[in-house]
Amino acid sequence: MKHYLIISGLFCCLIQVSYGQDSIDFFFKEFNVSVNRTTLQGANSENRYGFGLGAYHSLLPDKKINIVFGFEYNRTSQYIKFMYEGHFAHATDLTYNINCFSVPLGFRLNIGSKKRLFVETGGYVDLMINSNRVGTMHTYSPDENNQINYTKTEIDEKVQLSNAVGLYVGLGVLIPISKIKLIIKPDYKFGINELYSYQDVIFNRYFRINIGIKIN
Repeated sequence: MKHYLIISGLFCCLIQVSYGQDSIDFFFKEFNVSVNRTTLQGANSENRYGFGLGAYHSLLPDKKINIVFGFEYNRTSQYIKFMYEGHFAHATDLTYNINCFSVPLGFRLNIGSKKRLFVETGGYVDLMINSNRVGTMHTYSPDENNQINYTKTEIDEKVQLSNAVGLYVGLGVLIPISKIKLIIKPDYKFGINELYSYQDVIFNRYFRINIGIKIN
C-alpha cells in the first residue's frame, strides 16, 4: 500500500501551480491513461492485459521536434506455465503482476502544418515496485528415510525483480476539442534487460493504447 501512496504523492507533486489573475499553469500539460498487453507469447508463456497512467512535459513545444519526458505508473501481467525453483521444487500456472514506476525520455516529430500527427521514440527506465506472482508450487522433499514427500501449495507472494531499461516507439494523433486536445497514441515498449534470470528468464515488453488530454 505504501508504494501506491508514494505514487499518488509523486503525481500530485508533478503539478506546478502559479496564481495570477485567476490563472493556473500546469507544468505537466499531457495526462493519459493506458491499457497494455504483453508481447511475450511462447511455448512457456502467454500474454495478459494491464493498465497505466502518465503525466508528461514537452520542451520546445512550438518546434517540429519536441523533447518529451514524464512519469508513469504501469502494471503489466504475464502468464508462465512452468518455472524451475531449485532441485526439489518447481512452480506452475504462474501469473506475474509487475508494477513499475517509469521515467520516459523521447523525441516527438510533429507531422503536417497543423501538427496533429506525430511519431515519438526514445528510452525509459522502469523502477520495480511491489510486484507479485500467483500460482502453484510443487515441492519434492526427501525425509530422513530418503523417501520423497510431494506437496502442492497455492502461492500468492511478492517477488523481487530487477529494474529495467528499454526503448519505445509510438504513433499519435492530436484532436482539438475546445481548449484541449485529445491524444490517442499506440506505442510499444521493449524492455532490454532481464527482470529475472535463473533457469528461466522474465522480460517486460508490451504494447499500449494511450488515451489522454493535452492542455494548451
